[in-house]
Amino acid sequence: MSITAQVLILFIVVLIGVLCRKLRYFTDETIRGTTQIVVNITLPCLTISNMQRPFAADVLINFLLTLGLSSAVILVSLFGTLLLFRRRDPARRAVMANLEAFSNCGFMGYPIILAINPDWMMYAVAYNISFTFITWTLGVSLYRGGSGMDLRRALLNPNLISALIGFSLFCMNLSLPSIPAQVLSMVGGLTTPLSMLLIGTRVCGVHFADFKDIDYHLAAALRLVILPLLTYGLLRPFPLAPAVAGTVFILTAMPSGTMTAMQAELYGGDAVFAARAIAYTTLLSLASVPVMSMLL
Repeated sequence: MSITAQVLILFIVVLIGVLCRKLRYFTDETIRGTTQIVVNITLPCLTISNMQRPFAADVLINFLLTLGLSSAVILVSLFGTLLLFRRRDPARRAVMANLEAFSNCGFMGYPIILAINPDWMMYAVAYNISFTFITWTLGVSLYRGGSGMDLRRALLNPNLISALIGFSLFCMNLSLPSIPAQVLSMVGGLTTPLSMLLIGTRVCGVHFADFKDIDYHLAAALRLVILPLLTYGLLRPFPLAPAVAGTVFILTAMPSGTMTAMQAELYGGDAVFAARAIAYTTLLSLASVPVMSMLL
């Protein structure tokens, strides 16, 4: 089955999520609870489970290379957006920078990577490490005028902790006993269907009348088209392993991450704009991500 077909299957599950929301099988309360389960339980289990592989020097090198490239892409996106929208109100500018720099690389990105090639998950974890650390340090500081990094939140994030556990087991060439390994695999396997269903519930309430502000369209164009294509073009001349280049590219093509809305609410950004922009980019990604996956 082609990569595009696998990605399209995931988005059919998103449509089932839309139907579930319409039928009120998903309520606001169940959406919040299911989201907490995915973020704090199934995603960490999936991370550790998919990093259970024999140690190999080339995998380690590619992991570190992905970590470096991911950090570079995120930082360039962050500061480039700040420069591009320097005339905006500070609260709006901080949100736009975060929307462009931080994609939905875990909640939505992991299922997409698994559909493309499960062996790439190791490198998706590297991207997520960069995402988590930078969003809770530099990302948060933008809302606070360049100060007040929330390092504690970064270090205590369940997905960062699980990534470090998985990476440590990989480097020490340690395999978990059969029963814990199967439990992690089973629970982690819930991530893809639950994530896609939840994304469906998020795009269900999108009304195009809410998006008259041109900044919504600029944010979507940058996040879903311009930044991924720039990343693709810049990476292509280098002799990178397909897993590294493909992972960095496709995770950059994800819609804006939901963390931006939460941080905007916590730290005084334009939270309403952030929430709507995330919903808007997520809806448009139903078309953009399958198209971008054709470049792999």
